[in-house]
Amino acid sequence: MFQIPAKAIVEVSPALNTTPPTYLAYIEWFSTLSGIPDPKHRMFRVSRSMRDGRRHAAVIPVDLVVCSVHLFPRFGPLVPKEWNSFTVLEECQAFYINPFTDVSSYLTFA
Repeated sequence: MFQIPAKAIVEVSPALNTTPPTYLAYIEWFSTLSGIPDPKHRMFRVSRSMRDGRRHAAVIPVDLVVCSVHLFPRFGPLVPKEWNSFTVLEECQAFYINPFTDVSSYLTFA
């Protein structure tokens, strides 16, 4: 979540006739949910959405954020040694959405 200083807005777009949103969020898009969660653990699988070989991302007004989700890495038979709590979100390409983090998530995804 971030804010663009008013001075920067004037410098970049002095003719802007509207006031931009106060708070913005950088988000990365993921695939849509399959219709059925995994039968073993009841979590939905998602993967990074890519465009032209790059992560599909956007900057949106915070007001448009519905909720955050807890992503659980989709581990294969072996966990890569370079994965750790600081790198796994960057290195892993497929995740599960954990619906058990709170009541709201459970009601949304279960």
